[in-house]
Amino acid sequence: MPPNGLPLLLAAAAALAWTSTFVWLGALRHHRFATFGFDLGIYDQATWLLAHGHLDGMITVRGLRVFGHHVNPVLFAYAPAYRLGAGVEVLLVTQVVAQAAAALVCFAIGVERLGDRRLALGPALALLANPTWQWLTWEFFHPEVLAGTALLGAWWAALHRRWGWFAGAVVLAVACREDVALATAVLGLVVAGRGERRVGLATTAASLGWYLVATRVILVWGNGTGPFYETYFTDLGDGPGAVLRTVLTRPWEPLGLAVRPDRLAYLGRMLGPFAFLPVAGPVGLAPAAPALVVNLLSSFPYTRELTYHYQALVVPALAIATVEAVARLRRRGRPVAAATAVVAVLAAAPATSVAWGPSPLGTRFRTGIWPLEADPRQPARERAVRLVPAAAPVSATYTFVPHLTHRRAVYEFPNPWRTVNWGVRGEGAHDPRTVRWLVADRSTLRPGDRALLERLLARSFRVVQDRDGIVVARRR
Repeated sequence: MPPNGLPLLLAAAAALAWTSTFVWLGALRHHRFATFGFDLGIYDQATWLLAHGHLDGMITVRGLRVFGHHVNPVLFAYAPAYRLGAGVEVLLVTQVVAQAAAALVCFAIGVERLGDRRLALGPALALLANPTWQWLTWEFFHPEVLAGTALLGAWWAALHRRWGWFAGAVVLAVACREDVALATAVLGLVVAGRGERRVGLATTAASLGWYLVATRVILVWGNGTGPFYETYFTDLGDGPGAVLRTVLTRPWEPLGLAVRPDRLAYLGRMLGPFAFLPVAGPVGLAPAAPALVVNLLSSFPYTRELTYHYQALVVPALAIATVEAVARLRRRGRPVAAATAVVAVLAAAPATSVAWGPSPLGTRFRTGIWPLEADPRQPARERAVRLVPAAAPVSATYTFVPHLTHRRAVYEFPNPWRTVNWGVRGEGAHDPRTVRWLVADRSTLRPGDRALLERLLARSFRVVQDRDGIVVARRR
């Protein structure tokens, strides 16, 4: 084997091992009833609805139309497989494979920018070892994770001036979720700044145009409000207009918010796995700027957690910025410093993976995040799912929802009797009398919901199974 072929072989082997590990863990988690209605059940039901021609169908897990939750045209790509009977496993496999492929694209970017395959291997392996990139597989499926890989592909295509591939990657990215268009708009500015003004400005204009159509037309049609997540900035105002006025007239307020201790800690957790090198390659971080601003300024604390999809565009941009930082050192004639920087990344990435990540090498692996031990209640759970007829309207507790979503009406209990995480503001609750079946795990219910369940069993439903705390009941 040529010496230059070994880094590519190592990158491919690492990607294959990563894929095998997280497909196995994700499938295990789902089959042992440890996945949730939010958000897996939402995307699974949405894809099933699209596959069966219900373009304006209601995601009853969420109380919103298919494109009232988010605008995810990429789900159409899954429709043929779902029409043939596929389910959440295809979502899992495609996302994990895409994430592993991101490391190979990162390697290709590194080869182009660094001119040395050995150095290029460092950022690629760091991406696979990144704890957040791993946690996204635990969350199982979010279309914007696919967008992260597409953005890497677009960056690579721009470096090689392969504009057909670039356009395809950008289209794929924005098809994953409406706000990804903000990232591709910034990417267009980067391309324009590198001398390709026509392509870059066209990309920015098209991205912003799609963002406006998706958020001001499609989402409004789907939920009557638009992008409801724009209300997640209560520290700066009670709506997009108020937030913008605050930013323009009192810029010290968002700045002060962004440097609060919890925000700085968030930045440290994101930069640490890459040995803080991305700060020296800011051009690579540019496409993630909109997501970073949202995460830093949001009053919604989950946007600053390592474990959730809010980082789906941030992590790939950090990998690009790492490559750009090393390339900057090489351009300045500092090869030893560049090699040292890559070694630092190769030390930081596995260290943070062990400390914070969910992989078999991580300290959190055996803390219950993965159902590694078989639960004696598994037969009762499996029988509960089998008892519910295929098309029957059902309300189920959250661990059962992803197993019952291939139907028009599946609710996450206590919906629709009590609206929880429903619609934008709880509007448009469905008639509880339409629910024909109940499936509940008593151990996951809060006291109020447990009391509701018992009242329903006493008055309106006949128990079909009550075993190991797993209850199945049919309307009388």
